Amino acid sequence: MNIYNKWLQGYYKYRFIREETECNKMSWLENLLMIAGILLDVFAAMEIQGAMIAKLKKSTIIVACAVVAGLELIFYLGGYIICRLLAVNGYLENPLKYGEALAVLVLALLGVRLIVKAIKREFIQEKRRDSLIVFDYIRIVAVSSFYTAAVGCACGFVGTTIWQIITIILVISVLMVLGGLYTGLHFGFEMKTIAYVIGALLLWGVGAEIFLNRIIDFV
Repeated sequence: MNIYNKWLQGYYKYRFIREETECNKMSWLENLLMIAGILLDVFAAMEIQGAMIAKLKKSTIIVACAVVAGLELIFYLGGYIICRLLAVNGYLENPLKYGEALAVLVLALLGVRLIVKAIKREFIQEKRRDSLIVFDYIRIVAVSSFYTAAVGCACGFVGTTIWQIITIILVISVLMVLGGLYTGLHFGFEMKTIAYVIGALLLWGVGAEIFLNRIIDFV
């Protein structure tokens, strides 16, 4: 009987968490702006790479899109699944609160990081080469993916429509890679500073919206 009561309590707690997250899960617009803000860092990295190659090959573009989209998806889903399991299994008393606070913190820190990169305006010695090498940009993409994992974790606590976020990551990754490479190829890499600033503003905007409309209302 005690086992049945414990199972029943766990079941109702699981149902409560599911119903609560269904009502408060991240909207498609919040997901879109968060992923776009994070991936503008990738845009800047690809812009630098595009400025250093004489001609873009289809194989180069396909590999770059696959690497970026693949890493972003793996890290996001990794963070999402881990934190979702913690939420639905009751390891946290109030996963919704933790998820929203984590989202605001991560978005604020990433915005600051992008502004710092914009202010530093690192000197880049431009060297023309025939092809794009994965190892030249994978480090920057990997760092960006860690922030994506943190956002995935926050969404795991709060809840999101998973097919929607997968579509957003795939589409935005491809657009950022293409946009960065072609911008660098035709205009050089000076646009990267603007990309950093726009990315920071997007991230801070979403963070402020979550803080004002979710956390303050919740408190």
